[in-house]
Amino acid sequence: MNKFVLNILIMVLGVVIAGLAQLLLKSAAQKTYRHWIYQYLNIRVIIGYSVMVLSTLCTVLAYRVIPLSVAPACEAFGQVVVASLSWIILKEKMNRRKIIGLVVIVVGICIFFV
Repeated sequence: MNKFVLNILIMVLGVVIAGLAQLLLKSAAQKTYRHWIYQYLNIRVIIGYSVMVLSTLCTVLAYRVIPLSVAPACEAFGQVVVASLSWIILKEKMNRRKIIGLVVIVVGICIFFV
């Protein structure tokens, strides 16, 4: 596996990690807390932001090799990841417009890399 493909995979891993962190933060935001400080000092928020730092490190490592023109295609995949995880884990509804939008994103990514 060459260096370019490896770094694309690192970038995509960072996007997936960021999607998981967003899911954690959303689940924390949906709860009600007794005091406003508990909104920020709970385990989901702390882990969510820690995982976001890990995602940023993956992105920085990938940017060392891949050109800036390729990165937006990888980052767009994050929309697909977050929507899919929200549907699977949080049981959010996927309507026709969302599905069409996600398909357009995936098709655009495929066209970009081919």
